[in-house]
Amino acid sequence: MVNISNIQPLDFARAGRLGIGTPQANPTVEAEIRRLLPFEVDSVTLRLTSDSADAVTRLKSYLINLPLHAKQFAGMKIDAFLFACTATSYLLEPEIQQKAIADAEAVLGAPVITAPDALVSELKALDAERIALVSPYPSAIMLAAVQWWTRQGFDVVQQGGVDIRSNDTVQIYQLQSADAWRSLSSMDIGKADAVVLSGTGMPSLPIIRKASQHFGVPVISSNLSLSRQGLKRLGLQVNFQDGL
Repeated sequence: MVNISNIQPLDFARAGRLGIGTPQANPTVEAEIRRLLPFEVDSVTLRLTSDSADAVTRLKSYLINLPLHAKQFAGMKIDAFLFACTATSYLLEPEIQQKAIADAEAVLGAPVITAPDALVSELKALDAERIALVSPYPSAIMLAAVQWWTRQGFDVVQQGGVDIRSNDTVQIYQLQSADAWRSLSSMDIGKADAVVLSGTGMPSLPIIRKASQHFGVPVISSNLSLSRQGLKRLGLQVNFQDGL
């Protein structure tokens, strides 16, 4: 029998520890998630790297190579791993994604939560079936995103984009929330039950509440959804007001 009186409390992860995987040049994931996690929850970040100059190849490799990247944690205990690259799931064949996740979970000893799966969980909690999809993706990735959401059983009634003037997704990381708001504020979402801000690289946290009030329906983002689902594993909730 373990003598619990001899167990020392953790200094920096009293309520749990979340692992985060973010694309190598993404400056937004840690900034937004840090503002959403309670002080008692620790987070550790894994930079997902790729040598490919092709955006699609690069995005796919982040998850395909996650089991290898995850070895950098070297046995560090985490409670869940947040895979913060939304477009990857849109581009990968389901069987390849499932294998990569299973192999990574074996290395991490913790569940992997992808950004699209977190978004789906949030939408189901809202009973939202019709969505307006907004992203800064090039057209080919946006098309893949719409097809993915349709396969999940959602009706993409409207779609909107934030122009990055490039086919290379690395340009997303130059955007700010004001860029997202310019596109959102003039968008007609039709009869959407919710607005999905897809992607982790474009800052969106500062405008979510304003956008929700503007449209009169819930607005969710990849980083917000990942934070909520990660904290749910710890029996906690995001205090969104504190996150801004």
